[in-house]
Amino acid sequence: MSKKEKIRQLLSDGKPHTKEELIPITHRFSSAIDSLRDDDGCPIETIKVSHNVYVYQMKTA
Repeated sequence: MSKKEKIRQLLSDGKPHTKEELIPITHRFSSAIDSLRDDDGCPIETIKVSHNVYVYQMKTA
């Protein structure tokens, strides 16, 4: 399974995930998230929690 698919699988639960959860998959998780958004049309949001702290969440239907 590709790193991009692993990230899609993690985010598909619809819950917010931190960079600490994404880094073990790949240190370049932002590139994979951008690709999921742009190439695959995945509705992934970047949510600011506090100063320099973000979570990533895929909207579910």
